[in-house]
Amino acid sequence: MLPIHTQKFKNGLRAVILPNDKAPLVAINLAYKVGSKNETKDMTGIAHLFEHLMFEGSKHIPKGNFDKYCSMAGGTNNAYTTFDITSYNMTLPKHQLELGLWLESDRMLEFAVTEESLITQKKVVSEEILQTVQNQPYGMWRELLSSTAFSEDCSYSWEVQGKSSHVMACTLEYLRSFFAKFYQPDNACLVLCGDLNPELTFKMIEKYFADIPVLNGNQSISTFSSDFIISGKESEFYDNIPAAGVFLAYHCPGFTDDDIFKADILSNIFGNGRKSRLYDYLIDDLEIASHTGSYVDSRENASLIIFYALASEQNISADELKEKMIENIDEFLTTGLQEKDLEKSINQLTTRIAYEFQYNASLADLVAQQSLFWNDPKRVFKLLDMYKGINIDDIMVFANKIFVKENIIVINALPKH
Repeated sequence: MLPIHTQKFKNGLRAVILPNDKAPLVAINLAYKVGSKNETKDMTGIAHLFEHLMFEGSKHIPKGNFDKYCSMAGGTNNAYTTFDITSYNMTLPKHQLELGLWLESDRMLEFAVTEESLITQKKVVSEEILQTVQNQPYGMWRELLSSTAFSEDCSYSWEVQGKSSHVMACTLEYLRSFFAKFYQPDNACLVLCGDLNPELTFKMIEKYFADIPVLNGNQSISTFSSDFIISGKESEFYDNIPAAGVFLAYHCPGFTDDDIFKADILSNIFGNGRKSRLYDYLIDDLEIASHTGSYVDSRENASLIIFYALASEQNISADELKEKMIENIDEFLTTGLQEKDLEKSINQLTTRIAYEFQYNASLADLVAQQSLFWNDPKRVFKLLDMYKGINIDDIMVFANKIFVKENIIVINALPKH
């Protein structure tokens, strides 16, 4: 456990510092509590588009120079967008900390996207959607799952990348409004992890961030209702694929609910590696699948436990795959969970988190999430115990509650004839 120092500035910005002098490096993570769930159904993919635009330059940084300044200083940077968060990260030598803070503060300061940058990034994002969804074998399943599992009025009913037509229709005026709503100090958390002096670092943060004004106040809250959740529905799509694929999903609580740890353990038991339940049954025993897996699609308000299998032969139907997948889940509910399997799953999950603790950048990312959604950066060091405190009865009660056959969502990917 590293010491954690926190400070909140008058403009609402939360800053967290984790000193770690193992290497002369500093990781900077600036996370905004905005994602595709804050979009509207007639204008999707904007949060992801905006992530791209944030690297195009800002008030005092010319177009194309953000990456240049960072790399010339010996640093790296990246970003990602989810349903619920957009996160920007940078790693620099510790003597370049001030440069990193200036770069991040300048693009928070005010909207400075140009028409030229917008045109460029709209094409980039549209091409990305084309490559990763439309032209990707089986690539349409996630989009169809979201629209099947949630009503059209719910912002979880579309994927993070959104629709290409919406991205291409986006205007500077719309983006300026998006910036004013969500890219504000009181909707962000700045986390620094590395070889730092907390007192001096907070003064440096104050220098670059404390005077950034708040335009509209925190508007990151999105409306969610249990009525948005759809269960017991099946959809299909045809694709240029060699064999059928089946994707099953069960609704489960959002990631702010502690039951999400049980969902992680369950999905890991079913889908992680060659010794997982799905692999053992569908690939090794029945030989009807070539690929299997399971994971939790975590979202703040409502998550999904997803199971998938791709048929090993053309003559294996989606119905057969679905039947055997459900059979495997039902058998688990009947026979129960062995202590060794629970212990193995918990060890795998906690090892994965412990691995992230070893690196400043991934630790800073985790701390930012705990700060934005729980207002508790120190919660990051409780995550391992949250998994270890779960027993067999906890898992089986949860599994019987979630794995209800009538509630299952099914997406069938079928080969074009």
